[in-house]
Amino acid sequence: MIELPRLQGCITALITPMKEKKSHLVVDYDKLTDLVVKQIEAGVSGILFIATTGQSATLSVEEKIAVTVAGTSAARQATKDMKIKPVLVAAAGSNSTSEAIRCTRNLIESANVDAVLHVTGYYNNPPQEGLIKHFEAVADAGGEYEVPVILYNVPSRTNSDLSVDSIIALSKHQWIIALKEASGDLKKVEAIMKETNRNDFTVLSGEDHQVADIIGLGGSGVISASANMWPAQFERLARLALQGRQDEARELQEALLPCVHAVFSAKNPIPLAWMLGTKVRLPLVGVDELDSKAREKVLSAVERAQSIDYFPHMEQREE
Repeated sequence: MIELPRLQGCITALITPMKEKKSHLVVDYDKLTDLVVKQIEAGVSGILFIATTGQSATLSVEEKIAVTVAGTSAARQATKDMKIKPVLVAAAGSNSTSEAIRCTRNLIESANVDAVLHVTGYYNNPPQEGLIKHFEAVADAGGEYEVPVILYNVPSRTNSDLSVDSIIALSKHQWIIALKEASGDLKKVEAIMKETNRNDFTVLSGEDHQVADIIGLGGSGVISASANMWPAQFERLARLALQGRQDEARELQEALLPCVHAVFSAKNPIPLAWMLGTKVRLPLVGVDELDSKAREKVLSAVERAQSIDYFPHMEQREE
């Protein structure tokens, strides 16, 4: 089982690159390897595969396994001579508990990931009692392999909001070690911090514009979509906040806001696919297929973000 100190810093929610093949979009495994290596070279603390940014909703089960196997293999090859290894996580979530358990087992057995990420119940929007039982069941499945679960609360996507009381209850499960919190509610984060044990449970920001705030409240890092484009900057941001250098962290966070705005200027990962020169599957569409107003919004935001040539406090110094 991974130790909690390894869940510190920036974990990049990696995009799954696509390419055209006989009028269909298939996973571009060569580009996937390149993206993984660039993340490793930038010094991120971890990589998350096949989550929202990774187009999980349009990947088949077979593709999810293949992407995770290819991505984790590339990461392990790139870090074979490194003393500190990045955390490798795969998203195994489903609104069907049996499917989530099956996906958890398949991913762990195939790719030997360090942890699995599980989202709340989208569409069927279960009550809190159902969410607790669901997460306990998938955590038990991960526990069979001594692989822990990271909860993922993103009500804007799922219309399913894991309550503070439910999170506190689930934090006591042996195989549930963290929460990716993307509700945007800092008061909720503060309440979770007060009632959970920092020795066996942590909170990771699921909002790229709240990294400094959430770490300041006691969190340990971020699972970031924007880090696909700015990995070193988000890793540095998290580290500054973890070192208690809040003024510097907030200055870097402010400087990164145009980047975050660019990434989320249309439904993620549409802008990222544009910036990285890859494609998205239907029902998402590329930037060039958006209506003129939406397209201009993305292009303007991307141009502004990519024109930034200086981010404060990126220099490394002896601590």
